[in-house]
Amino acid sequence: MRKVFVVDSDEQVASILKLKLRRIGCDVVTFGNSADALMAIPDSMPEIIISEMILPGLDGIDFMKRVKMNPETARILFVFLSSSRDVEKKILALSLGAASVFAKPIFIDDFMEGIKELWSGYESKNRQDSAENTLQGDISDISVLNILNIMLENKSSGEIEFSSSADRKGVIFCEDGSIVRVEVEGGENNDGMEELYEILSWSDGDFSVNYKEVDVERNICIPQKKIMEKAAAWFKEYSEILQSLPPLDTVVYLDFSKFVDNLNLLPDDIDSVIRQIAETGSRLSEIIDSCGGDRKLTAAYLKQLFDLSVLSIENVQNEYETPENPDGTSSKESLEKPEMNLEEIEIVEENYIFADGGRKEAEESPKHPAEKPKRKKSGNFAKVLIFIAILVAVVIFVYRRGLI
Repeated sequence: MRKVFVVDSDEQVASILKLKLRRIGCDVVTFGNSADALMAIPDSMPEIIISEMILPGLDGIDFMKRVKMNPETARILFVFLSSSRDVEKKILALSLGAASVFAKPIFIDDFMEGIKELWSGYESKNRQDSAENTLQGDISDISVLNILNIMLENKSSGEIEFSSSADRKGVIFCEDGSIVRVEVEGGENNDGMEELYEILSWSDGDFSVNYKEVDVERNICIPQKKIMEKAAAWFKEYSEILQSLPPLDTVVYLDFSKFVDNLNLLPDDIDSVIRQIAETGSRLSEIIDSCGGDRKLTAAYLKQLFDLSVLSIENVQNEYETPENPDGTSSKESLEKPEMNLEEIEIVEENYIFADGGRKEAEESPKHPAEKPKRKKSGNFAKVLIFIAILVAVVIFVYRRGLI
């Protein structure tokens, strides 16, 4: 007799399905939520689960993930009979291993015929795949953290291989559900938590679980509960920073003038981020991948650069503009102008100015008039020297920081 679980919070639907399935020789157990069904699976081990997609607590999709991620229950035939109109969820359910998704309302006799066909085909496929002990999927459908939680719940042992969309590769080794080692291709792999944080940041790519006994040297020695707490906290903070940034496929540009203006507000080690931003712009995901190290810190630096308008999604002129003089010309332009005639030079001193702004000759000048132009010329020359000194200092500072 085939064992069947029916999981639906609608008692009327569950009762009708139970009656119809018993008539074709099935042993049927009904549940109003997925949590109770999960607890009953190890003892009863059904051959087929018919579940509503919308359930209280753990929804149908997450319920199925836990069934499919457990090597002992992965081959259970999983069918959705759902009132959900979310097409994307239905596609996701099929991609994660659901045998079929039937939409409510449906004629019960048509549904039963569909179940019989699925059962026949599934039994044939199950015999062919009985030697396999692997599970594959997409990280965008089930997060790295979710995979690790399910491995822990099922106390599973094996290797989980990850490949990011940027072609980065990593492996997590689990023993009885606990993480014992994490490796990233090209990484030092001394402190497994650092490699774990990097893999957690991969939002796109593939994963493959190979269930088997593992015998590797540990590079994570803290308790599993602590590992998951730290991983969850890191992932939460990282996700919050990413939410404040544009999408990771956005091309961003550096506004060099804003960068120079805000140098005193930026930490010294932000240079590693600046160097990854090409003159033609760079994608945020490429910047984070290229910097390596602590991705959460890199993302935080990118947020700071956006907050200061040093980074933008629009290309800007990356040449530092010199401040304008009161007459509207730049200081750079003023250096190239010919020297003014003496008649055009206005000598403004306290003793020469009336309240209404008029000019008046001093009755007794302490110095010879011929010395006045000389004093003004040397004053202008001093200002030019000061400006040049400031400009040279900025260039030397930027050069030493490796930005030019």
